[in-house]
Amino acid sequence: MRLLKIVFITYLTIGLTKSFAQDISFSQFNSLGSYYNPALTGSFDGNFKVRIINRDHWVKFADAPYRTFGISGDIKFDQSSKDFKGDFLALGAYFISDRGQILDWNKNEMGVSIAYHKLLDKIKKTYLSGGITLGILQRSISYDNIYFEDQFDGLDRYNGSTNEILPQNIHATPDLKVGLNYSTRMSKLWAIQIGSGMHYIFRPNFSFYKSLEDINYSGTKESKALIRTNTILNFSYKLDNFRQLFPKFYFATQGPLQILQAGINYRQSFYSLNQTAVHAGLSLRSVSSSSFLTPVDLGFLLGFEVKRFIIGMQYDIGLRDALKYGNPTHSFEISISLIGDYTNEGFICPEF
Repeated sequence: MRLLKIVFITYLTIGLTKSFAQDISFSQFNSLGSYYNPALTGSFDGNFKVRIINRDHWVKFADAPYRTFGISGDIKFDQSSKDFKGDFLALGAYFISDRGQILDWNKNEMGVSIAYHKLLDKIKKTYLSGGITLGILQRSISYDNIYFEDQFDGLDRYNGSTNEILPQNIHATPDLKVGLNYSTRMSKLWAIQIGSGMHYIFRPNFSFYKSLEDINYSGTKESKALIRTNTILNFSYKLDNFRQLFPKFYFATQGPLQILQAGINYRQSFYSLNQTAVHAGLSLRSVSSSSFLTPVDLGFLLGFEVKRFIIGMQYDIGLRDALKYGNPTHSFEISISLIGDYTNEGFICPEF
């Protein structure tokens, strides 16, 4: 029918302009910090790190959850010494896949990052870092489950031609990210890490119709992404040699939309800081509405460190959906990290 055709074309063109509202986002944003800010590539305790993270959104809200999967790896190269107490260079790579059941809508992203960490103050372990990421963004949609009925002839039959103009259902575009990060020890107890990353520097065109050559198509062929900024602020407070607090904040803005996530994690280590530890955390995610930020998810974190292995489990309950529909949505997220030559002599980076 004509109405279905209009809705479908609008979804692929104008509707995708709003796709930044569904950009990839993890509650454990520190687990994949280099994705959010290239300057965080290599910003961890150790000389290499491999991470895997998986998030299932809106469980029990639909027949199949919306799933996001990511894998990344970083390696550090010392520039002035053999213990990473001076300047160092870091290289990283990541792959992220975002898959939804609606029209089999898929987003894939891969990138290669490089960051340089400049030591400004050896006593306070102050670093200024800059990074850049070159990536490829791929989007695809399946036509297998999309059906267009014949047009109504205005009398008593549906016998008119559908005449849908369908573009190629997969496309890829390059992307550039840049970022800065600053970390320092403010005192024996307090440390801070703050930085911002900027995405979509090339303003990629996400329209499936951008390369369509059809004289019968008269719609728009542009759906350029708006530049997105991600700001991550982490604090570390040392209660004693075995206990730490990690207040954390994540703020993203893209055009008229914003996301704010605030939380705090508690870390209890046993035997020594290099052996075993347990994490527990609480967070609240809010998104922008017409004039203010609306809470949407309340998150609970449980994490474990067993020598070089770090496991984090996050459960988010949908507050907004509970108020609006009377039935909260549920999201589950798990991350696994492996760190090489793990030490805690410097700033203890938040892992989740």
